[in-house]
Amino acid sequence: MIKVNSKYHHIAIALAGVTQSASLIPQLANTGVCNNTLYQIAIKSIFNTSPKTTDDVYDGIINIKTGLETLISLLSSNQKQQVEIIRYLFGALSVTSKLLKNNDALGKIDQRLQRISGLYSDMNQETIGNHVDDLSYSLAGIYSDIISPLSTKIKVVGKAEYLQNSLVQAKVRASLLGCVRSAILWYQVGGSRWQVLLGRKRICNAAQELLKDINQQSY
Repeated sequence: MIKVNSKYHHIAIALAGVTQSASLIPQLANTGVCNNTLYQIAIKSIFNTSPKTTDDVYDGIINIKTGLETLISLLSSNQKQQVEIIRYLFGALSVTSKLLKNNDALGKIDQRLQRISGLYSDMNQETIGNHVDDLSYSLAGIYSDIISPLSTKIKVVGKAEYLQNSLVQAKVRASLLGCVRSAILWYQVGGSRWQVLLGRKRICNAAQELLKDINQQSY
């Protein structure tokens, strides 16, 4: 049984969610495609606005295994090749801190999400898989219209041939919205940007404990 039994476990889960969504952006920007399973998990988390527990946002901690692995790597080694993920992660935390002070923007996002989910009988994995492009454009619209104007735009670096493609643009913005969704959770469970700098070891240890539990469950 996965043991989520400390503040830092909750913080690690949420930050892994941000990291996992952030990791999709360089994939899209440089190749035009990304890990489809992780992308659909990000989309589903955006619509999961009333979770019972922290891990319920992702339908279980196992669905952010990649995020935990990437987070551990970021916190323990700060590898240069992951500098883009770090930039997107901090960009999302920054814009989310502004969003959480803007009740009007939060209300508009909620209305738009309800309107989108109302078009489908159930926002499950099958629905998301069958309508992933339409959902990408709809979620990108939320990011562009409501979140992007709140702060300095997050600069996405990649190959022009992909960044000029409208579907890739939509998926990048939807991934950024996935980052914001997890960042909201992170702030809700007591996360702060100082922790990432000063409490790295505690967050990293919590993420390693969660990952160990996931791996033990997988056998």
